[in-house]
Amino acid sequence: MTESRRSIVWVLSVLALFTITGWAFRNDLRLVFGGDAVNASPSDYSPYPVDYLPAVMVMPTPSPVPPPVATLHVGLRLRWDGSGYIYFDGYSWRPGTHLTRVIDQQIDGDTVRMAAHQWYSPNPLDFSEESWYCHYNTGTQQAEVCSGASDPAWRWGYPWILPTVVTPSNGQRLTIDGQSFDVTGPHTFLTGYGEQAAFWRLRNREKFLYHYSGGEWKQYVEAGNVTLFYQVGSGILLYDNIKRTYYKNEQSTSNYVQYESLISENAGFMNMVAELGGPALNAEVVAPASAEILEQLLREAGIEGTDMGRGQ
Repeated sequence: MTESRRSIVWVLSVLALFTITGWAFRNDLRLVFGGDAVNASPSDYSPYPVDYLPAVMVMPTPSPVPPPVATLHVGLRLRWDGSGYIYFDGYSWRPGTHLTRVIDQQIDGDTVRMAAHQWYSPNPLDFSEESWYCHYNTGTQQAEVCSGASDPAWRWGYPWILPTVVTPSNGQRLTIDGQSFDVTGPHTFLTGYGEQAAFWRLRNREKFLYHYSGGEWKQYVEAGNVTLFYQVGSGILLYDNIKRTYYKNEQSTSNYVQYESLISENAGFMNMVAELGGPALNAEVVAPASAEILEQLLREAGIEGTDMGRGQ
């Protein structure tokens, strides 16, 4: 007998053995050899558990599942548009604010580059445009290195995306750059495509110093005057509203600077936000003044005009 015939006989013998063994466990060999298994009654079988019968299972090969896309991935493009209200010694100014952040390069396996650009339009105070970049870790969602040097006069800042180790929950007290915030949510809103999205609302618990570059003037944020909305899941900043009150020799004045902005583009991750409200600007009804008037007022007070921008 050739080797191939031996193999065929061996395979058929094994199959026959499995068949006979299976029916033997069910105590019904006659059904194998011509019996009517379809019409057999339950009493024809033994109570031996069917779970223990030998079986051959063919499992389909699973299709590969691609890993989830990181929030910080090349192609992510974000934009925030907003407005400011500057009130000083009875005069007011209303600059418009615009900020983009784009993930434009993959530096290595878990590092991407974020390129940012900020400008003002309208720009009654002739603020300068700014551009910078940072390298972010896609796992932690934290900056590893940034271009340029930060201005130490700005004493507090907040992230545009929450680190992955930060997991907000309703009623929680969350610390951002050393300051305590109350967390509520998740709250919901509708995107421009009718989709529902959720966010956490953060509001500062206490007064803290926001800006000080020396001299008798300081900018403080009173309790409850910082409002931040972060998207549930991604941690991306959706809305911010910050009012900074001027203090002179540690005494509160009626002068203040307030900015708010709302995300207007979230390409590569979520459809554009269309309906998302927040606290309104506390704008006084005052006629706008020229940049020359502000320049004179600030010169007399010893304040730099750049101190009234959005900050870092």
